[in-house]
Amino acid sequence: MEARPGGESLNTMWKSVDLRSLLCCLVYLLGPHIGVLLDAHECLRITVSANPVHWGSSLVATCKIINTSCIMGSITHASQIMWQLDNMYIVKTQYTVMDRTMSQVNISAFKQTVGNLTCEIPQRAGGILQNGVRIQAGFPPMKPTNLTCVTSWKEKISMTCSWDPGRDPYIRTTYTLRRIKNLGKCHNHGMDAEWSDCFSQDSHSCTVPRDKLRLFSTDDIFVLAENELGSQVSDVLCLDAMDVVKLEQPVYPIVQADQQNSHCLIISWTMNIKLQIKCQLQYREYGESAWRQMVAVINQLQKEERLCQLSPGTEYLIRLRCMLYDTTRYWSDWSAEYSGCTAESSPVGIPEVWWHFEGPVQGENMYIRMFWKELKKSEMNGKIRGYRVTFGCEPDTNHPEVTLCNTTSLSCRISTPKGDGNICVRAYNAAGHSPAALLALPTLHQTGIAALRPFVNIIPITEHSLQIYWTHPSIPVLGYIVEWCKMSEEYSCEINWKKVSADSTGSILQENIEPMKRYAISIYPLLLKGLALPYSTEAYSKQGAPLTGPKVSANRIWKSKAEVIWEEIPTSKRQGFIRNYTIFYSDKTGPVQYIVRSDLERRYTLTGLLAATNYEVKVMATTDAGGTNGSVLNFTTKKSDDGNILIIIAWLFPILLLLMSILLLTYFLLRKMLTGQLWPKIPNPANSTLANWTPGRKAQDWNCLEGVPDHVVSSVTLLQRDARQNTAFGAKSKPLLDDENALSIDLNIKSTNGVETPHCCSEGRNYVVYMPYHNLPEEAQYATVMHSKDQIGPPTLFLRSNSTQPLLHELTSSPKPYENPWFTMSDTNHSELSQDFSLSDIMVEEDEIRKTFPLLWGLVSEHKAD
Repeated sequence: MEARPGGESLNTMWKSVDLRSLLCCLVYLLGPHIGVLLDAHECLRITVSANPVHWGSSLVATCKIINTSCIMGSITHASQIMWQLDNMYIVKTQYTVMDRTMSQVNISAFKQTVGNLTCEIPQRAGGILQNGVRIQAGFPPMKPTNLTCVTSWKEKISMTCSWDPGRDPYIRTTYTLRRIKNLGKCHNHGMDAEWSDCFSQDSHSCTVPRDKLRLFSTDDIFVLAENELGSQVSDVLCLDAMDVVKLEQPVYPIVQADQQNSHCLIISWTMNIKLQIKCQLQYREYGESAWRQMVAVINQLQKEERLCQLSPGTEYLIRLRCMLYDTTRYWSDWSAEYSGCTAESSPVGIPEVWWHFEGPVQGENMYIRMFWKELKKSEMNGKIRGYRVTFGCEPDTNHPEVTLCNTTSLSCRISTPKGDGNICVRAYNAAGHSPAALLALPTLHQTGIAALRPFVNIIPITEHSLQIYWTHPSIPVLGYIVEWCKMSEEYSCEINWKKVSADSTGSILQENIEPMKRYAISIYPLLLKGLALPYSTEAYSKQGAPLTGPKVSANRIWKSKAEVIWEEIPTSKRQGFIRNYTIFYSDKTGPVQYIVRSDLERRYTLTGLLAATNYEVKVMATTDAGGTNGSVLNFTTKKSDDGNILIIIAWLFPILLLLMSILLLTYFLLRKMLTGQLWPKIPNPANSTLANWTPGRKAQDWNCLEGVPDHVVSSVTLLQRDARQNTAFGAKSKPLLDDENALSIDLNIKSTNGVETPHCCSEGRNYVVYMPYHNLPEEAQYATVMHSKDQIGPPTLFLRSNSTQPLLHELTSSPKPYENPWFTMSDTNHSELSQDFSLSDIMVEEDEIRKTFPLLWGLVSEHKAD
């Protein structure tokens, strides 16, 4: 087939096109649309003056356009190149355009360990063509110093050398430990001498294994430090690996007591070496901090050493380390600490003893509380198992001692006979007893001698210690007992004490001393034949404000003053010596006033107060460290004082006495007049002329009688008592008639209501009908009196109203002689009055009825007497 000319020329054109230019064009066309930052190593090339660069030196970098076809823009020139250092643009004053395709930047001082330097050129439609380089900055290595080597003698022997590399170079640096074999002596080797290198992994040490280690020959050893900025060599160290052997630490030490000698311990251990070694052994008592040591030379494989000059019955802590004998300069590491205890022996110390008599002497015995101190640790020679107190321990006698007390505490109460004898106190352990503290009974009593002068000074040293001073006594003493205890109302005093030598005039108290607690302190001089009188005082190691304030109350209150009192603060809550009391008081409107009381009297009278005013009072107790307010008291002053009232009474009493005298005098002078006005004299009815009247007679019957009286009572109505008053008579009031509803009528005489009241004089009898005096609709007739037989007008009627009030009020449960108790008819019987009744049913004997009315009976009696 013949080819067409047009097609051949087209193929030639495509072949002439650079594929890379085509790729750049493709990236150019797609870059703006996909936001690609173009990295063109084949388009831009960066070169720097040094990399790494010495820290702080200048740096020059150039950027060259090596392929203009990568750059798609209207103009391609080096002036369009921009420089960045760690994504920060460098100022253009540091740019230099070398030619059309090259730009240069000059950094005067590069002061960072690592930096990213880039150059870029903008593209059309926002694209960027960029290339960069990573620059390091640092220092050349320093000379290694303090080169030391140690041969570790373990299961796998090796030699480790270490050095100080100095300042960090910040760039990659190699450290090489080089060993050059000497010919017999140090630094004796040729240029072609055998040498070996050990490359450090951590820049400050390197370990040579056993297969590359030469023993019993010397080597020159040094360290070579190198990096791209320079190199350094350390000083040469000449040594034999056996000269720097460090043994492993001893293992499995065994500490045992020497049963033959209580002052020794036997120490044995194991080490994996057959060479001659020496070991250093350190020991200390348990609880101490300072170590004591000894050095021993060991030759055997199984090591053992005896440690002596120790205290019996004492626990010790032991450790050891070893080294090759005379061939090395390094000790092994210390072994672990192991403990051991020496064998016990009898205590050697004498207990210090103190005593107190307790209670009165009963019969032939007296009771003593014994105290003693623990032995010093160096005197125990073992663990103290207890203390024994015996009686009858006279020296140079074979009499058996009587055990009074056997205890593990530091005190005991014993009973001893009065008189002479000795008491012994001993401490004992598993090996035996200590020497006895011997006390003669007569020397335990107080002599009554005041040996100490009254001058004792106490100074607080710390919160937990007190310094006490006293003067020399006027008589010889054997020593002193200083005794102190914490004071409290809540529990008994726990005694602390110490013995002081005779030539001392002071002591420091440290046992059981607490701040803000009061202590009672006593000093007892010890005499040859007893105890002198003690000197006692009180003290605080540190004072504080009271825990609570005083509780205040009002004792007496007046118009313008008031007396307040307050309770004492308990000793355990004072926390110091009370120096003064401050009384604060005020009313609700006035200022707060205060008064300071230094005499410590717990009462005070406030004066100048306002009358009838409420006051608030509180009291503050103050120590050397501060004060605390107590409870608040509110009270109100009186309107007037009791004294004013007494004065008024004193003035009024004579006046009242005078008035009473006048009244009494007036009464005696006007007694008769007053008596007649207030208590009028009532005539006795028994003495009345009614006694001569003849009741129950009509006017027409008077002619048949001899001696007609002037006045005649024709009829009498007996009024019935209300049932409510009848109960007052009790069981003694019996009805005089069986029919309590009888009416009182005078025969043939009409009542006031116009009803005919039948009567009869036949057979010489008068009849009386009873009717109630209450609840009647009209007036009730009490009596009808006929004045004389010649009377023309109607007879006089004595009427009583229809009131329910009784005629005679009964004051007592029994009637008076002239009262009629027969007022017993109830209201319910009133309804029966309107009914018809038979005269035969209501008639009674005239004399019997008169007897029920004292007035009429009295008249009848007098009439019969006449």
